[in-house]
Formats: sequence, C-alpha cells, structure tokens
Amino acid sequence: MSRLFLSVDFEDLSHDLGRAFGLWQTRPLRLKALNRAYHTIEQFLEAHGGARATFFCTGIIADQAPELIARIAADGHEIACHYHFHDRIDEETPEAFEANLTRGLTALRRASGQPVIGFRAPQFRIPQNSPAYYNVLARHVTYDSSYLCETPEAARSFAATLAEPLKLLPIFSARPAPVAPRMRLGGTYLKLFPRAVSASLIRKSTEAGLPPHIYLHPHEFVADGSFAFSLKELAPLGRAKAAYWYARQTQWHKVGNRSLHAKLSALAQQHELGGRLDQNLTTLAL
Repeated sequence: MSRLFLSVDFEDLSHDLGRAFGLWQTRPLRLKALNRAYHTIEQFLEAHGGARATFFCTGIIADQAPELIARIAADGHEIACHYHFHDRIDEETPEAFEANLTRGLTALRRASGQPVIGFRAPQFRIPQNSPAYYNVLARHVTYDSSYLCETPEAARSFAATLAEPLKLLPIFSARPAPVAPRMRLGGTYLKLFPRAVSASLIRKSTEAGLPPHIYLHPHEFVADGSFAFSLKELAPLGRAKAAYWYARQTQWHKVGNRSLHAKLSALAQQHELGGRLDQNLTTLAL
C-alpha cells in the first residue's frame, strides 16, 4: 500500500481574512473554533490508525493560545511554521520576510517546546522563482513545503540555485485531466471536486516520483460556520463588498465540508497515512 501524507495549515481564517481586508491588524482569535477543529482532526487521525501529522501553525496562534500549540505538540504532532501572520510573502521584501519569519518561529518554538524546522508560506504565496526568499528560509529552517511543481526535477533544479542547502517538500500541482484547470492536492480542490479528481492527482503525483501529500485547513474539517464573518463584521467594507464576501465565504465554511471526512477516509484507506513530515525527510525531501 502506498503512503499518503497529510498536513494541516493551522490558522484562523476569520482573523486572517479580516487582516487581509484591512478590517484590523490583529484581534482575539476564535479559540473555541480552533480547539473544536483540532479535536475533529485528532479524532479523524485516531480513527485511521493513530497516524501523527504536521501542523503548519501561524505564530499569532502561539502568541494568543500557547496552550493549544503545546497540546498539539504533546499529542505527538510536528509543529511547523506558517509565518507569523497569514500574510502574502510575495508582497514583502526579503528583509521584511525574514523579520516576520523569525517572529513566528520564535513564538512557535517557545509555545511547543519543539525545534520547528519546517515552513509553508500562506496560500503558497512565496516567489517561486526567486532564490532570495528561499535563501532566507535556509538560514532558519531545514525544509520548506511551499514549492509547487509537477515533477521532482523542477524542484531539484530550483534547489540547486540556492546559496545554502534547503530541503524542498513540494506540493504536487497539475491538471487531473487534459481539459481541467491546474489543481493542488488538497484544500478547496479536495472539498469541492469529486474524490476521483484527488485520486487522479494522487496517482499522477506517485507516477511523477513525488510522494502524494494532501494539505487541509481547520475550517474545512468543520461545517458549523464557526470561522465565518457576520454581515456586521463585514460592514466596514461597504454594502456591496460586504454582501459579496458574506456570500462568498459559503465556499469555505459550508460547501463540501460535510463530505470531506468521507472523501479523506476513503483515500486514507487506499493509501496508508504517512505520518509527520520531519520524520520522513529521507523519503520526501528533494
């Protein structure tokens, strides 16, 4: 049986979107929702052999809820870094990136008691063709899981341009069928499209020589809208934008959420869950 790796981009979508919209710089996180989502994820993993996973956590969670980060680590999962705030790195200079990276790493290491050797960029928005940002990463972590590619050769070629060694654990990105758009293995694509689409991507990833790796988010494991905005919260955007984003967020919090568990369970039964990324670097790293 082939192995399928699962990682979680552990973030508070409501906090991060509000920051992106300019509604706030930061505010209290929805800790009840985060705790409930983590409990659901842990239940899923326990029901499928008790496999451990990697949680790419934002530093702001470590600042506001160090006990939650400590709990995830104590349960045997890897704590990795998902930046401090969930900001787009491709809109920052390498210098600003390094400052925010070290801020997030410091908070996560303090809260988890773990070394924290892995990183994934929010929304994968790190310049994919600029060694400067990855050279920054190489100074602070052992591996990165932000690079999107269809073949291991592409990742190896990029890694060869870096000034310092950095292990790349790419996320497979390809067309599941000739007429389909390019998709990644996980997230909204797993939620919204039939399981056959993800199965096709897993097969193509394996055939290309990239161990299949699914990524998901806390809000995708629950269907209660606990990370959703109210119209009142969105009101500062103006009536039209508030109405648009109020409706748009249904995609993240409702559509496909209830079917996610069944899809993921079926995939986990066909492909054994592979465990923490840091404990499988020999298999995964390019």
